[in-house]
Amino acid sequence: MNIKQTGVFLLSFLCFAAVFFASSLEVKKNRKTLGANYSLQINPLPGKIIPFFAGEFKGLMANHILLKIGAFVGSDKKISFDEKEKIRLGLEQALTLDPYFMQTYLLAQALLPWDCHMPEEAIRLLEIPRKHLSWDWRPGYYIGFNYYYFLNNYSKASEIFFETAKIKNSPLLITLLGSRFAIKSKRTKAAIFLLTDMLKDPELNKNNRESISKRITGLKGILLIENGLENYKKTFNVYPPNLDTLIKKDFLKNLPPNPYYKTYLYRQKDGRVFFDKTGYNK
Repeated sequence: MNIKQTGVFLLSFLCFAAVFFASSLEVKKNRKTLGANYSLQINPLPGKIIPFFAGEFKGLMANHILLKIGAFVGSDKKISFDEKEKIRLGLEQALTLDPYFMQTYLLAQALLPWDCHMPEEAIRLLEIPRKHLSWDWRPGYYIGFNYYYFLNNYSKASEIFFETAKIKNSPLLITLLGSRFAIKSKRTKAAIFLLTDMLKDPELNKNNRESISKRITGLKGILLIENGLENYKKTFNVYPPNLDTLIKKDFLKNLPPNPYYKTYLYRQKDGRVFFDKTGYNK
């Protein structure tokens, strides 16, 4: 490429860049104007009633509602309280009309707990695809996450995760999270029982079987220590200053092995035991 060709190329590139930049600014300006004027229009009918009016066009109407919600959210307009309720109602209508469409429940999880601050409503709506899509682990995973992250309900999160973990091809992470939240809610014995039952699955691969067995070992160690702590508290009305005290006072013969860490971590203020630093530091 000679100097003349290079100059023509650079000039063309600069012209293109200038036009592209100007066009981008104009598009952004128009989007802001659109966002300021765009309002979400959702039929006020309850979700359970709207299928009777949709007739044979349930899927089409569900897609239409979903597109309206997506267009409104994409306008970058600040969502008011009334508009949050319209989003909730629209998603309920869409899920009732077509509970099998994955994009609807994904949008419900993306909007309701985060942008609309409605985790309870997200859970309620996610129960619809969870019921209909018995082979899909994601609705149950999102429900468990909402119980844990937004509602701090570790017991319910653990319960949902363990139920979801039974779905074929669900990630092992769901099982491990269920057992971790079981510890937080002091459902260690229930976690051991459920994980032991999972080991009976003949289709469980070697790596998953080893991971679950390792988690059971850790949970059994926690359960043994928890029993010692509770017996100590019944005797002295307080938790011991450290785990070694349980051995010195004959509440434990020795500390069980921990497959995850050099020892078990103990928090005196609430008598909680952990097999690693993840839960201990929270």
